[in-house]
Amino acid sequence: MILQSLDELSTYVYPQAQIRLCLANVTDTSRTLERNHLCGPIAGLVQAEMVGAAALLGTLLERPGQTITLRTLFPEGLLGGATIECSQAFHIRGYTRQKVLPSLDDSEAPCEELFDRALGHTAHCSVVRAEANGASESACFDLKLKERLTITDIVEEYFCTSLQRRVLVQLSAMSKLGYVGCAHALLCEFLPEAEDVCYDRIAARFAEGVVQDTLDAGASIGDVTRVLGLETPQRIGSTPVAFACPCSSARVMAMLRALPQQELREMAAAGKPIDIFCHMCGKCYTITPAQLLALMSD
Repeated sequence: MILQSLDELSTYVYPQAQIRLCLANVTDTSRTLERNHLCGPIAGLVQAEMVGAAALLGTLLERPGQTITLRTLFPEGLLGGATIECSQAFHIRGYTRQKVLPSLDDSEAPCEELFDRALGHTAHCSVVRAEANGASESACFDLKLKERLTITDIVEEYFCTSLQRRVLVQLSAMSKLGYVGCAHALLCEFLPEAEDVCYDRIAARFAEGVVQDTLDAGASIGDVTRVLGLETPQRIGSTPVAFACPCSSARVMAMLRALPQQELREMAAAGKPIDIFCHMCGKCYTITPAQLLALMSD
């Protein structure tokens, strides 16, 4: 299922500074997943940052049918973990392990302390790039920080350490009335010819929180360019970003058809419909006893 979205990821270059920049608006996609999974405020915002992460990781895909998946476990955090997937067509789906965190969601407004408790300070991460033919390659790494852990830290670690690319990353998700109000993602990559002094200057802007504030305000490329102190960029192109999941009634029925006949018989004999949820998108498929009996006769 694919929903219409106004989200997009745009790529720009700054020839003089030797910088490539990717700026993504993932607000609609984040809201759709939040609604589908019935997320509380904290899980919804973390999931929104994961959606931004997926959009940036999607820039690594080149061939139709490829996907890239970020899986995170937070052993110290109440959220437990999160998984997000992006296809080469920038179709995104995913979920958090815990959808509602009563001890955190009841707070008046999200704050850093709440996210510290949701994520903890340790993350076990894996990034899997898969081909259409099923072949895949993966990178696994752990993060343990004394200060607060963020999804931004995880994405930046993958690009800088696993891929050996000099990048700065910033993810942003803001809440409005308890729901995702906006969500953006920014990747600033310094090409081999970029000067260290340029990197240090722009890294300082990220560290100061100015880039975060700019994204929180729903930044345009002009805003980002001005904050980073760069010349007018050249736009390379843009691509739509949207929520999508390939789950379907036909796939659910095919999965049930593979079950043993005795198990199907017992399910049908109960005389009640069964609900099967897609954990990646939250969609519910209700299967009736009559459908189960029909499977047994196929």
